[in-house]
Amino acid sequence: MPSILLSFVGNQDPFSKNHTEGSIISLVRYLTAQNHPIVRAILLHTRDTASNAQETQDWLELELQLPPAAIALQPVAPEFSADPIDLLLASQSARQAIQTALPGLDATTTLELNASSGTPAMKAAWSIMQAAGYAPYSRIWQVRNPQEIRPGQDRVFANNVNILKREFDLKVIQQQVQDYNYRGALITLQQSGLLTPTLEALLNYGFYRLAFDFNRAFSSLQGCQEAVDPEWWQDIAPLRQGDRRALLKEAYFKALIQLQHHQYEDFLVSLFRLQENILQFLLVEKIGLSISGKRSEQERSWQAIRQVDQGRLYQHLQQYTLPKGGPLRLGEAISRYVNLAIVEYYPQFAPIVDSLKALNEYCEQRNHSVHNLVGVSEIEDQQTMLAHLNRVMRQVVGSPAENPLSRLNQYICDRL
Repeated sequence: MPSILLSFVGNQDPFSKNHTEGSIISLVRYLTAQNHPIVRAILLHTRDTASNAQETQDWLELELQLPPAAIALQPVAPEFSADPIDLLLASQSARQAIQTALPGLDATTTLELNASSGTPAMKAAWSIMQAAGYAPYSRIWQVRNPQEIRPGQDRVFANNVNILKREFDLKVIQQQVQDYNYRGALITLQQSGLLTPTLEALLNYGFYRLAFDFNRAFSSLQGCQEAVDPEWWQDIAPLRQGDRRALLKEAYFKALIQLQHHQYEDFLVSLFRLQENILQFLLVEKIGLSISGKRSEQERSWQAIRQVDQGRLYQHLQQYTLPKGGPLRLGEAISRYVNLAIVEYYPQFAPIVDSLKALNEYCEQRNHSVHNLVGVSEIEDQQTMLAHLNRVMRQVVGSPAENPLSRLNQYICDRL
């Protein structure tokens, strides 16, 4: 397989003072013998090693018949020439060389990074670049001093830090998953070369499920039936079928995720939607009163309300007073306040009426934020609000179990 050589040029290149071959020549001979021909070379040099770089180029042209266009002599920045032990400047020069090489890199080509020429900072720079992920498809090479080789030691050997980079990547990916950043984790896995079909399926499943696109979440698992626990197929089934209890629990867990990550404006929007759907659920599922908030259906909805309990429900609404004073707007589109007033009429809902009213105040905060383009930097009295929300959820759909997406996160992390 072809190779692209990247190296700083040292004072011992291309030959040392005792006429032994320097590390660049030694590495090139080794790679060529291992069927990794050099197709391009990028040699970095300071002012003091410019002549060494030219001599190295001459050798590459003569011995390997590399055309001059395939060899780049790249001078480092003047400040690095003046201070060649500066690790930051060395890393910047190494990164520039890698960026120069990347357009010619493909899946069949390897970056060969020589970590045995130049100053200690120059040698260390290649390991930093590989560990930071800047050098894909790369190997780091060490070349021993021939006068110091001990029995059983190879003169040329690879000394990669990809294992360390893998540990860094996994730490980042695990945090992204725990933060429910499924797309970010997917991108990081792709860039690190650690992505598997199963991980890709699970991350897409989490992303679409969090977005309430349950059909795509289901489709994401296709092809991974044997590798994925059946619970994730079973979990998504009632959501795809539109089961109201399952949807309310899912909306509840999504709102808690937003609150956990201090996404307060998004949380209030989710709470608003959850409150509306809880009220609708109570009216439809618990009472059997099918009414709609759509203007096109308002007349039919009010007719249904007038017939309930021989008109006593409608009388209750006529006498109802809003929290800020004033009557309900009867005869218009069914509002959240009308639904709340209807729920308040039924004694079986008395244990959660106060909590529903308390949550309604947070819904008003959502309206203020949306309609006035006002940000939300905190949720006042958050613990009390959560207590009200949990009380309502227990009454309406039963005690919600552990957040399924939190379980999914652990399931994914266990497979990294």
